[in-house]
Amino acid sequence: MSLAIALAYYVILIAVVGYWAKKRVKSAADFAKASSGLSWVMVAFGFTLIPLGAGHTISLWEAAPGLGASVMWWGIITGGIFLPMMMLWFGPWVRQTGLNTMPEIMEHMFGAKYARMQAGVTVATWTGIGAAETTATAVGIYGLTGGALPLFPWCILIALVLIVAYVYLGGMLQMVWLNIVNAIVMILGSYLAMFMLTGWLAANAGGWEGIQQVYNSMGQASWLMNVDFSPGVLKNIIIPVAILHCFACAVAQNMNSPFFAARTDADCRKGIFIGAGINCLASIPWIVMALCATVIPAVISKLDPASAAKVAPIQLALDALPAPIVGLLVISLLAATLSTGGATVMANANVLTNDIIKRAWRPNMSDKTKLKTMKISILICALLFAFPALSNAIIFPIFLWCFTFGIPVFVIYFMGLKFSISKSAAWITTLVAFAVNFIWTFATPAFVGDGFWSANVYPVTLVSIVLGVILPLVMPDRKKGLLVGRSELQKMASDSLETQTH
Repeated sequence: MSLAIALAYYVILIAVVGYWAKKRVKSAADFAKASSGLSWVMVAFGFTLIPLGAGHTISLWEAAPGLGASVMWWGIITGGIFLPMMMLWFGPWVRQTGLNTMPEIMEHMFGAKYARMQAGVTVATWTGIGAAETTATAVGIYGLTGGALPLFPWCILIALVLIVAYVYLGGMLQMVWLNIVNAIVMILGSYLAMFMLTGWLAANAGGWEGIQQVYNSMGQASWLMNVDFSPGVLKNIIIPVAILHCFACAVAQNMNSPFFAARTDADCRKGIFIGAGINCLASIPWIVMALCATVIPAVISKLDPASAAKVAPIQLALDALPAPIVGLLVISLLAATLSTGGATVMANANVLTNDIIKRAWRPNMSDKTKLKTMKISILICALLFAFPALSNAIIFPIFLWCFTFGIPVFVIYFMGLKFSISKSAAWITTLVAFAVNFIWTFATPAFVGDGFWSANVYPVTLVSIVLGVILPLVMPDRKKGLLVGRSELQKMASDSLETQTH
């Protein structure tokens, strides 16, 4: 029953919206940017669901048994800090460049060689994020089958098909409209399931008080509180999540895609409260269910220890909730993961087509060929997701590792937009920070021990800020930043003209 509900929902929704959007896609610009015509509602919902996905769901519920409710800081920081920064400043900035991709902006600032390097790193690192979204989607499918269909490989393969279908027919326009519908369904479905879980817990686990008593008996009463500023939480969750979102995600192609497609700067900003609210709320039901499931013997005993952390909330739902609610809950999960997975596969395909194939190999590619190439690239990028997804890797570390590569890129990008551009500073900062990242990840120096500086995000951030801020201001090849000198009057006139045009 739950399988039928969820499959019917997504097959019908994707088919209807995809067919409608496809009829309106006449060019590569229509497919990738919706011809820069997204209204503020479309930008708000189109962007809001992209930072969700596995980051707000499976990565947190997988980490919750070891870190407690403090993993909720991920959603709080994303919604309370990252979303406002993107919608108020970073998003409008990329739109003001008039360009199409993040590597294209990098090329205008730091040259073609740097842009191609950054394009390759973007596709490689966000393939890891795409794999996480694939795994989270597969977990939802696994739950729908009641565990009858193996998580590896069949649920993974089905997840890849759904991620491709999310954007393949209508590109950006399809993704945005699907996100508008799914954002509403996601919040209502997950909170309804958490509310209905109360009755089952009362009958089978002593209610919420029973769950609290179990954690008290384990000496982990604080794990049910997210208001935790202990050194471990600050070091391993709060600070890294803030840095990695506000630095690395700000230069990610998938995060910026709706802003490239916005009509005006005002359309980037108006939906800020919608975005912040959804992101702050989205992860809570999943974390609550994970913290309950892992201390209920009747639930956890049914699971393979190798994959228990990944599927425990779904198993709890299967045991505790009626089939229609399980179907709605999994629809809510897939709303988060498919939106991020679809945006990521499309962003990687956009970069692969525009910044690697077209700009490096076939600069005279026709628009028709470019559109076909982008669709082929979507299939290629989706297949790349499969390899790490099938490895059954732990999701939380994947996010931290992949995001770290964006830190030096963000610093020199920010300096290049608003202050000073230096090609030599960009190369030095990026290569040194990448080297530090690899050293700290695979051969952490013995002198740092297990303290604060043992996590790679901290030395990478320090090196990126010191080199990335100082060098662009002092290197002999420096020049004025890309957006320096553009007055507010010019921006207002440009936005007014674009509004009249659309």
